Amino acid sequence: MITGLGMIFAPLNVAAFLYIPRSLRGAAVGLLALLRNEGGSVGTTMGQTITERREIFHALRLNENLDPFNPAVNSFFDRADAAFLQQTGDPAAAHQMALQSLEDLREQQASSLSYFDAFLIFAMLAVGLAFLVFVMRRSAAQKGQHVAAE
Repeated sequence: MITGLGMIFAPLNVAAFLYIPRSLRGAAVGLLALLRNEGGSVGTTMGQTITERREIFHALRLNENLDPFNPAVNSFFDRADAAFLQQTGDPAAAHQMALQSLEDLREQQASSLSYFDAFLIFAMLAVGLAFLVFVMRRSAAQKGQHVAAE
């Protein structure tokens, strides 16, 4: 991942500093580093917030189908109770373990769906931002010119 980021940041730095006068490049480097760090923090925070909120949403939606009249839930409890009863020999403990197993399964599904939602949101944002490439100014650098060679 770090190698991939290096492949992105190096050309971005060259493009950013190409038109900056040499006397201002020190300030530009600091400003770019600050904005890159802040952008990473904000992006991570947004991703975590989206994931947590969508996980709560999906957990509540999955709860709508977990009722005693749902044949799939009853079938799950019958099989889980039998399996845990064979392990423990205690019907009450087996039922508690079956309930915990169903809760764990619901949390895993809600978490998976929330990660998919966050990925989808950021993918749409990336596609939207990709169109900014077409409005960027073309580089005035000559082929083979190095910015640091001044």
